[in-house]
Amino acid sequence: MPMNNPAMPDAPIPGANYTSNEKNYPWHRPPDITDTDDAIDYVADKFNDGTDGIKYMEMLRAGVTVAAVTDMIVTIGISDGKWTPDFAILIAGPVARLVTILAKGYDIDYEMGLDTEGPFVTSEFLKAVEGSDQIVEINELDVQEVKDSAPQEEAGGLMSMSSTEEQNAMLGYGDEEPEADMIDEESA
Repeated sequence: MPMNNPAMPDAPIPGANYTSNEKNYPWHRPPDITDTDDAIDYVADKFNDGTDGIKYMEMLRAGVTVAAVTDMIVTIGISDGKWTPDFAILIAGPVARLVTILAKGYDIDYEMGLDTEGPFVTSEFLKAVEGSDQIVEINELDVQEVKDSAPQEEAGGLMSMSSTEEQNAMLGYGDEEPEADMIDEESA
């Protein structure tokens, strides 16, 4: 039978992934670097040796953010088997700092890539939008306006008791204040 026979499927044999060599790829082996200082030294050496440093600085000059460049550096380290994904998260901050130091040395204006402006989506915001019938654009939203237009629901449940007397009664306190009893016992 010819190999291109449509009746014969061209797919891997079921279970072939269990019999293949697990060490085919660098990320299947233990990482080369497990110390933070060694990892930063490795990244600094990569910037100094070859064209890696120039490549990343040109990316910054072209408008790529420091966060994106840092992501590229740590992801390449994972694919090369230098460190694990968890370790990449740990060294991302120092690597970003190293990138900014080098960018300042080359007089490159850069953006960090961290969007800290605009309305933050909080649980109160989501509750307000959930009760609203309007479709809103988050960037153009006045959060207080949405909160005011949301229908007000009556709070209920154990944690929403209205008076201190009810709460004291549930805790077993009587009409007298509990702090006064404790103070009298301590002074005796």
